Amino acid sequence: MKNLAIVLFVSIGLSINVFAQYGSEGSTDARSMSLGKTSNAISQGVYSIGINPANLLNTNETVDISTVLPLPHLSIDAGTNILSVNDLNYYFGSVDGHGRVLSDNDKQNLNSLFNGGGLVFGNASFTLFSIGIRLKPSIGAFAFSINDFIEGDVTVPQALSTLLTNGNPKNSTYNFDDTKFNSWWLRNYSLSYAREIDGIKSTFLNKLTAGISLKLYQGYEYAQSVQVNGNSVQTGTNNQINLNTNYVIQSAFSSNFHVKYSFDSTDTGKSNMSAFPSPAGTGFGFDLGFSAEIFNNWSVSLAITDIGSIKWDQNTALTTSTGQYTITDVTNKDQQDSIKNKFKGTSVPGGSFTTDLPTTLRLGAAHMFNFGENGVFPGTLLVAMDINQGFNDEPGNSTKTRVSIGGEWKAAHGAPLLRTGFSFGGLLGFHWGLGLGIPAGPLEFNLATLDLQSFLKPDSAKHISVAFDSRWKF
Repeated sequence: MKNLAIVLFVSIGLSINVFAQYGSEGSTDARSMSLGKTSNAISQGVYSIGINPANLLNTNETVDISTVLPLPHLSIDAGTNILSVNDLNYYFGSVDGHGRVLSDNDKQNLNSLFNGGGLVFGNASFTLFSIGIRLKPSIGAFAFSINDFIEGDVTVPQALSTLLTNGNPKNSTYNFDDTKFNSWWLRNYSLSYAREIDGIKSTFLNKLTAGISLKLYQGYEYAQSVQVNGNSVQTGTNNQINLNTNYVIQSAFSSNFHVKYSFDSTDTGKSNMSAFPSPAGTGFGFDLGFSAEIFNNWSVSLAITDIGSIKWDQNTALTTSTGQYTITDVTNKDQQDSIKNKFKGTSVPGGSFTTDLPTTLRLGAAHMFNFGENGVFPGTLLVAMDINQGFNDEPGNSTKTRVSIGGEWKAAHGAPLLRTGFSFGGLLGFHWGLGLGIPAGPLEFNLATLDLQSFLKPDSAKHISVAFDSRWKF
């Protein structure tokens, strides 16, 4: 690789710029986002792709389509668990045109924000096209979709904050081994099928539906820190600084990116992007789902999604930096250049490697309350709850359990749908979602945010998210 900065730039930049539910933490459609990423038992039609294919039948329409018109299906979620806007202004802003001088208490508080490493994350999804077709019950429902997913996160080491606030006092050691990052850009082509299972109705079970999605994955970018061990800054008694580096980065990029590795002297490094880049990796996955209607207006859902893997075998590389360097004069240009050469690392062909898809177990339950046209709350209220459990820590996924609850109120036929919901646990803790669904004849528009608190109190915001989409229904 030309240098480590390229990998970091692509990893962070792609992850926060542009994109069906993906992993336990990844982006969702606008309706799910407004409900606090609650969707397992209530997803409908093409919006059930990636969540529970059994819910393809959970709609009254014969055909539904989502594409780039009139509104593209786009979802973006980015932020950090470190610094709010207020924190940035306080610790790094100015006072009367001059930089703030931090007190010892300020430094201690700033360093505490980085306890365990600070997370910077981003994920996005974009649906190029999806269509669902429901036939008679004896045949079932079919769907096809093309979705892009861009996910990434970086853990900023706590030692970086300590170094910046304390400077470089003599005989001090700052360890950076908690640094890590990973990112990828994937596209899947999904073919789904759902059908009601006959002959098993009982006093409590009204309907049982099963579904499956088969997915072809293409990977356009992958970068991950596979080894970070022994990276530190040490200050000596004579004002010298000892830098220790020992990291390995594994990466693969589409040939359209023309990322210039140090071992490839023929590549010009000029990108040639297109809507359908050449993949750096391919793989297969599948989803399995079940959905049941029980008792009176209750529904339950169980699904496991993205069972499979991707093999990366094009333009792969391992970038390694190992060694030690001593600085005696930080203003010396020759020493500065030596540091750059030491830390940018050396790349060698990486060979093929395999990564798991973000396999996730999804459980959900929902109930529809019908209030009629009279009373304080006329119309209907749909209440749902989800449990999402990831089986790995691939981008967009987490082994930390995430629980959510959401509600959707519709005052009358044809009225806008008001939605809100809360998400707890997972990588990022609490979120408060809010959104709106607008019916317009054969069209449906959805707008949402997962972080209402960021809009109500922008100065304390750490996250920002937005999603919007439209669906044609016939």
